[in-house]
Amino acid sequence: VVERLDLTNTQTFRQKVLTYDKWWRQGNPIMLYLGNEGSIEAFYDNTGAIFEHAEALNASVVFVEHRYYGTSFPRGRNTTDLSGLTVEQAMADYAWFIKGLRQRLDCEAHQCATVTFGGSYGGMLVAWFRQKYPQTHAGGIAGSAPVDFYPNTGVQERFWNATMHTFTKFGTSGCGEAVNSGLARVANLSLTAKGRLLFEQQLHSCLPLHNETTAGAKVDLFIRGVLASLAMLDYPVATDFVVPLPANPVQHACEALENQSDPMIGLRKVVDLFLNGTGGFRCYDYMAEMVGRVTNGKFLGPQVQPDMGNWQYQACNEMILETLTSDGFGFYPPTDAQVKEVTAACESRYGVTPRPEWLPLSLGASDLRVGQLLFTDGEKDPWHVGAPRLDPSLKLDIVHHMIPGAAHHEDLRFDPPNPRPAVVAAKKLARDSIRRWVAQAAGVGHEVLV
Repeated sequence: VVERLDLTNTQTFRQKVLTYDKWWRQGNPIMLYLGNEGSIEAFYDNTGAIFEHAEALNASVVFVEHRYYGTSFPRGRNTTDLSGLTVEQAMADYAWFIKGLRQRLDCEAHQCATVTFGGSYGGMLVAWFRQKYPQTHAGGIAGSAPVDFYPNTGVQERFWNATMHTFTKFGTSGCGEAVNSGLARVANLSLTAKGRLLFEQQLHSCLPLHNETTAGAKVDLFIRGVLASLAMLDYPVATDFVVPLPANPVQHACEALENQSDPMIGLRKVVDLFLNGTGGFRCYDYMAEMVGRVTNGKFLGPQVQPDMGNWQYQACNEMILETLTSDGFGFYPPTDAQVKEVTAACESRYGVTPRPEWLPLSLGASDLRVGQLLFTDGEKDPWHVGAPRLDPSLKLDIVHHMIPGAAHHEDLRFDPPNPRPAVVAAKKLARDSIRRWVAQAAGVGHEVLV
């Protein structure tokens, strides 16, 4: 239904679903991936763990695309009306989908226990869906899900410290100093028109920066978005999940920074590593950043526009600290002082005023009251600072597991030829949790498993 929360609206739309049921038998569990900000095929191709769990449990695998992404557009792909793009509407879609799926599969009351999966925003949806619609499923695996990531909590400083932890521990010995030197150089050059002209040229800006007094803030956020995203995506194998990157990209970035006498050239090479590995950028759109002076956010650099769909609108509406940077591919949270600037940009571009207080009020942030949830985070991933701070006195089946040396929801990916023991252990924890929840949903003791 186009508008799930409007009971007078009966219009429907086509929502893409991908399924794999090679191992499934009637009544067996369903592993359901809750789609997030992008086409569902990308998550299907990069969430191998769900298939590993399904094979072990003789389960079905189902991926549902999020409304307003991929090809699932309630009002048509070219619509400018995004009012239906909210967390609440997406979760209502998933609840109705589960109900319909169970009917189509002829599942009886205690059959077809559904376990939800998601990574990043998808993991947030898993946690929130568990709070909102617990009767529809048995439990959820939330990978790298920053459900407690809101202004005025000090999260921005912790996010940057976590990013620097990855560069200093998993990069080269002088990498942290090189990063700080580069950012200090940006700050110093931004003070004068002559300095801004220099980094306009050295950092290959699409638009002139020398007369732009807020250029320093915009370039700083852009570069921090690149650095944080490289930390997030520091996988031990080459990937193309967000952008094409080599194995251990943080080490490559550190070498680029340390091998240049001019820190600005080093920063340019790091930006190239993250955004221009395939040569798809003509220049970089620093002026599109949402901090500093309000600008229109048009992208001139990428030859192919970023396929992040309507995330910027959705972040503006409900998740103000998760707006995009780095030409639509990176993330870096604005400081508390910059939130007003981002709010002004959201109002100018989309006509929406951010409401950062709504999701914590509606869905709890760290104040989760429904169990059967497993949160996993990677040590390298700066988003782990938004993990829920659990209250053990509630005695709920909610666990947060930090994976040493792992990147962004690395435990949701297929195992490489030589999987790291820490990731293998996290997957075992997930499978044990799934077995327990499935047994509970079937109304039997934990010793009775599929």
